Amino acid sequence: MSSPNQYIADRFPWLTRTRAMAGAFGIALLIVFIWPHAHLVTESVIVTAIPGSIGAIMWGLTFWSKVRVQIGRWKLRYKSVRRIAGIVALACLPFILMQRASIYLRSPREATSEISGSGDYPDMTHWHVRVVVAIAHLDGDDGKKLEGRLVAALTGLDRRLHVVPVILNRTIAVSGRPQGIAHLDAIGSIADSRIDSLIWGGAKGAAHPAVGPLFQTRLGSDSQFGGMYLPSDFKLPELPVDELCAVLRLMVASQSAESMREWMVKFGDALEPLIKQVRTIADDRGRMSGWSADTRARVNLVVGIALATSGVERNSEDSLLTAIAYFQRTQADWTRERDPLEWAMAQQNLGSALSDVSRFNLRVAPLQAAVTAYQNALAVYQSRGDRLDSANLQFVLGAAFEKIAEHKAGVESIHRAVDYYRAAAKGIDFRYYPVSWAEAQRGLGNALSTLGDRDGSKSELGEAIAADREALKVYDQRSWPIYWAATQDQLAQSLQQLGTLTSNRDDLNQSIALSRQVLDGYPRDRNPIVWAEVQMSLGNALMELHWLDKDPADAQQAAVAFRASLEELSFDQQPTDWATAKAGLGDALLALGETGSDTYYAAQAVEAYNDALKVLTPERDPLAWAWAKYDLADALVELGERGSGVRYLEQAVDTYHQALTVLSKDKSPVLWNKIQINLGIALEDLHQRGWKGS
Repeated sequence: MSSPNQYIADRFPWLTRTRAMAGAFGIALLIVFIWPHAHLVTESVIVTAIPGSIGAIMWGLTFWSKVRVQIGRWKLRYKSVRRIAGIVALACLPFILMQRASIYLRSPREATSEISGSGDYPDMTHWHVRVVVAIAHLDGDDGKKLEGRLVAALTGLDRRLHVVPVILNRTIAVSGRPQGIAHLDAIGSIADSRIDSLIWGGAKGAAHPAVGPLFQTRLGSDSQFGGMYLPSDFKLPELPVDELCAVLRLMVASQSAESMREWMVKFGDALEPLIKQVRTIADDRGRMSGWSADTRARVNLVVGIALATSGVERNSEDSLLTAIAYFQRTQADWTRERDPLEWAMAQQNLGSALSDVSRFNLRVAPLQAAVTAYQNALAVYQSRGDRLDSANLQFVLGAAFEKIAEHKAGVESIHRAVDYYRAAAKGIDFRYYPVSWAEAQRGLGNALSTLGDRDGSKSELGEAIAADREALKVYDQRSWPIYWAATQDQLAQSLQQLGTLTSNRDDLNQSIALSRQVLDGYPRDRNPIVWAEVQMSLGNALMELHWLDKDPADAQQAAVAFRASLEELSFDQQPTDWATAKAGLGDALLALGETGSDTYYAAQAVEAYNDALKVLTPERDPLAWAWAKYDLADALVELGERGSGVRYLEQAVDTYHQALTVLSKDKSPVLWNKIQINLGIALEDLHQRGWKGS
C-alpha cells in the first residue's frame, strides 16, 4: 500500500510541492479578499503582518554597509539574511495588502445625482429606527448570570426608543491578550452580525463588588459613546451589578435617542425617568466615595450626554445647563496629563452642550466657550496623530465659528469657519466615511456662501456651489431624503446669492426650480422646520427675481412662501428663523406696495419688520439687526413719500442712523453703502418738505 504522498504523486504527477504551496498561498489570499472582516482573517493578518514588516525592514537594512558589517560580526552572511528576510516579507505582507485592497474596493464609490431631478421621495411612513445592541458571552461569567442581567436591563426600555437587545453567541476574551486584539475581534463581530453596538468583556476583573471590565464597541463615523477617539471602545464604569445596569440602560437609551434625532424621529421625554434614576446614583456622595476617579467620571459623562440629548429634544435650556455641570464634574477626575483621551472626550461633549445652549439664549458667549473646549480636544488628537478624530473636531469648530459669525459683522469668524471645514473635508477619507465627508462639504458650502455674500465675491459663491454639489454625490433623494433636501436647499440659496450679485436671471430661476423640486412631495410632517426653511429660500429667490423684472407676480408668490414658512415656525421655538421669515415677508409686502397707490402693504411691511426686531438685537446678531433696521427704514420712507407730513421720513432717518451704529464701511461694505444712499434720499425728501433738521 502506497503512502499518501506517493498516492498524490502518482494521481497528480503535475502537482509538485512548489505548486501545492503556491496554490495554498493563493487560496489563503483569496479567502482574505472575500472575507476581509472575518474574525479568523483579522487575527491571521495581524499575526502575519508583524514578521512580514520585520522581514521587510531587515531586507532593506542589508543594503546599508554598516548593517552588513554588523551581520558579519555575528558570523552570518548578509546575502543569506537578505534572502531569508525577503522571503518572509513576500510570504507575509501580501495578506495585509490583500485585506486593505479588498476593503478599498468594497468601500462606497461616488454616487452620481442629477441636480435637475432625482426621482420621488421614498415612503418614509414605513421607515423605523431600530438600535440592535448585542451582548457577547462574558469572560468569567459563571452561569451567564451577568449576561442575563444586562439583557434584562435593556429589554424593558421605553418603546419610543426602539432598542432591541440580543445575545451574541461568541466570547471576546479580555484576559491574556492586548486590548487592541480584543477590539479588532469586537469590530469583526459587529460587521459579521450586522448589529449597531456590542457589549463585551469580563465579569471578574474589577474589585468586588464591582463587575468588569466591560466595553461597548460601535461601528460607523461616530464609533464611540462619549465622542470620537480610537480605539473605538467605551469602557463602562466598574460598578455593582444593579448600578451598572441602570447606567447601561441610560447609555444605550441615549444612543438610540441620538439616532432617532438624526432621522427626525421624536422620542419626547423617554429619557427622563432613566436620567432621574442614574442622577440619584451619581449625586449620592456616600455611594460615590467608594468609586474610583475613573468610575465617577464615566458615570457623570453618561448623565451629561443623556441630559444634553433630552434637552435638545425637549427644547430645555435647563437640561443643557445641567448637562454642562456634569461634564465639568468629569474634569475633576480626568486630567489632560493623566487621561488625555478621556479628558478630550469630555471637552468635546462640553463644547457640544455649550453650542446647543447658544441656540436658546442667542448669545455669543456660550459659542466662544464651546470653541475653547473643542480646541482643547483637538490639541489632544493632533498630538497623537489622530487624523479622523481631528477632522471631526475641525468640523464642529467650523460650525461653531459659523454661528459666531452670525453675531459679528465682518468676515474674520466666517473665514475661520471656512478654514476648519476645509481641514475637516481633507482629513475625512471619502472611501470609508462618505457621510461624514459629505457633511463637511455641506458645512464648507454654507460657510463659503455666507462669506461670498458678505464679501460680494463671485468666486466664493462658485466654490460654495461646487461644495454643495460634492455633497450631493453622497446624498440622493431615495436613500437620504432629508439630507438631500437640506443640501439642495443650500445649493438653491447659493445660486440665489450668485444670481443677485451678477443680476443673472438663469441662476435665480435655477434656484427657484430647485426649491420647488425639494418642496414637491416633501414629507412635511417628518421635518416641518426644513420644509419651512426651503419655503424661505424660495421666497428669497422670488424676491430677487422681482427686483430684476419688477413683476408683481413674483412678489406675490414670495409672500405666499414666507407665510407658509411661518405656519411651521414660532417665536418661542425657532426665534431666529421666525424673525428671518418675518423680515422676508416684509420685503415681499413692501414690493407689493410699490405697485399700488395706497399705504396698505407698506404699513403691513413695517409691522412685519418690527416683529422681526423683537428677536433681532444689536447684541445678539448685529448684522441681521442692521439689515432689519435698513428694511424698516425703507418701508417708513415708502409711507412717508405717500403722505404729506414728515413723521415717517424722520423715523426712517433715525432708523438708518441706528443701523449705522453697528456697521463700518470696511467690514460691511454692501449694507453700509445701501444705507448711505437711501439715507441721502430720505434727507433730500425731508429738506424738500421744509425740514430744518440734519
